[in-house]
Amino acid sequence: MAYELFWISGSHYAWRVMLALEYKGIPYVSHHLNPSRGEHKSPTYLALNPRGKVPTLRDGETVVTESLAIMAYLESASPRMPLFGRTPAETGLIWQRISEFTSYTQGPIEQGIVFPYKEGGSVMDLERSRAAAAVALRQLAWMEQALSRTAFLAGDEVTAADMVALPTMGMLAQLGRRPRAQEIGLGFEQFSHSLPSIAAWMQRAEQIPGYDAAYPPSWRA
Repeated sequence: MAYELFWISGSHYAWRVMLALEYKGIPYVSHHLNPSRGEHKSPTYLALNPRGKVPTLRDGETVVTESLAIMAYLESASPRMPLFGRTPAETGLIWQRISEFTSYTQGPIEQGIVFPYKEGGSVMDLERSRAAAAVALRQLAWMEQALSRTAFLAGDEVTAADMVALPTMGMLAQLGRRPRAQEIGLGFEQFSHSLPSIAAWMQRAEQIPGYDAAYPPSWRA
C-alpha cells in the first residue's frame, strides 16, 4: 500500500517531507489540501491530525504527524538513500545541524520576517520584527561558516539537515523578492550578497533529486 501525504502548498514543513520522499524515490499518493476552503480543518482531516496542521503521512493504519517525525519514519522504513547518516558520527552531526537550525535560526526567520509579510503589522510590530530579523541574520552566520567548508550542512552529501533548513530559506528568498520586502526594510533582501556560501548552497540544492517535483506549486511564477 502506498504512502499517503496530506500537504499544503507553501508549507515549509510539508516541503521537508516531500523532499525526503522524492529524494528517496518513495511512491506516494498526494493529497493537496486547499486552506482557503478549510480542507485542513475538515472533520475527516482532523480525525487524522487533530491539530489541523500539515504534513500528515498515512501508511495503512499508521498515521504520523510532524515533519521530523515523518522523515525519521521514512528513513526507518526505507533506508536506501540515507538522510540521517551511515555512522554514529554522521548521524550526530546531522542531528546537531537540525537542532541548531530549529532551535536558533528558524524561529527568528519565521517570527521576524515570514509572519510580518503574511500578516502585516503595526509600527510597533514592525520594530520588533526588525529586531528579530537582525537576530535571524546573526544566527545565519553559523550556516554561512559551515557551508564555506562543505557543500551541504553536514558534509559533502545532502542530508536531512539540508531538507529541514532549505524550505525555510527558500521561503525567505521567495518573500524577499516581493515589493513589501523593501517597504518593511528588514535588511535581508540582499542576503545572497552578504552570505555567499548560503546562496551557493541554495543553488546546489536545486540539483537535489526530486527538488523540482517537491517545489511548492504556489511559488511558481
